[in-house]
Amino acid sequence: MADVSPRKIAELVLAPVLCTALLLLGVITLVLGWGLTGDRTMDHADVDYVYLLGTVILCGLAAAAAYRIAGLLRARGWWPVLAVLVPAVVFTVLQLDKAFGRRDSALVWLAGLLLVLGIVAVLAERGLLRQAWIVGVLGVIIVADVAVLAQLLHSSSVDGDQVQRLDRAYAPLWFVFALIDYDFGLDPLSWHIGDSLDMREVGYPMYSMIALGYVVRSMRRDPAAADAAEDL
Repeated sequence: MADVSPRKIAELVLAPVLCTALLLLGVITLVLGWGLTGDRTMDHADVDYVYLLGTVILCGLAAAAAYRIAGLLRARGWWPVLAVLVPAVVFTVLQLDKAFGRRDSALVWLAGLLLVLGIVAVLAERGLLRQAWIVGVLGVIIVADVAVLAQLLHSSSVDGDQVQRLDRAYAPLWFVFALIDYDFGLDPLSWHIGDSLDMREVGYPMYSMIALGYVVRSMRRDPAAADAAEDL
């Protein structure tokens, strides 16, 4: 019979709640910290690495925190993996009636996250933790980039009587543009990237890293259990 103990139920309920709380804490910390760095006027005259650096650092810390939480909850097996995906599924469902590419972006992100976490879970279960982290981090970046691309393909602005769109030739760089607040001399419309994404350029990679940390810890082979199995 499946393990349906109160501890297991609590673990499955707490996983999505705590992971969502980590995301909110990370985003709030980033926004507050970014606001304290000086004048946030969007003149786009210089590259602003504060946002990018803050995102990278907080994503790393969030992943480490999720890894620790999974250990404290003694999460094991595939059920915790499914539990940590609940917030991503809920978010995607809430985007299904949204316009301006938000639905497409959320669907792409969820599909990519499912694929990446599935691969990571298999690697971690086999004891290939280093490979799991490498594949996971690279996958998180690629999935976030493609999800941003899916939304910004629909981004446009009106200049006089003409509708202008972002240059698709630079689509793979839009994720970077959103994180460093600069247009690299391209179409001035690119400064709308961050506004159009409504923090998704941060939310996508941050929650993906949280889920990654939780999944790696949940699926990590217990050395003591492995040794016991070999002795048998």
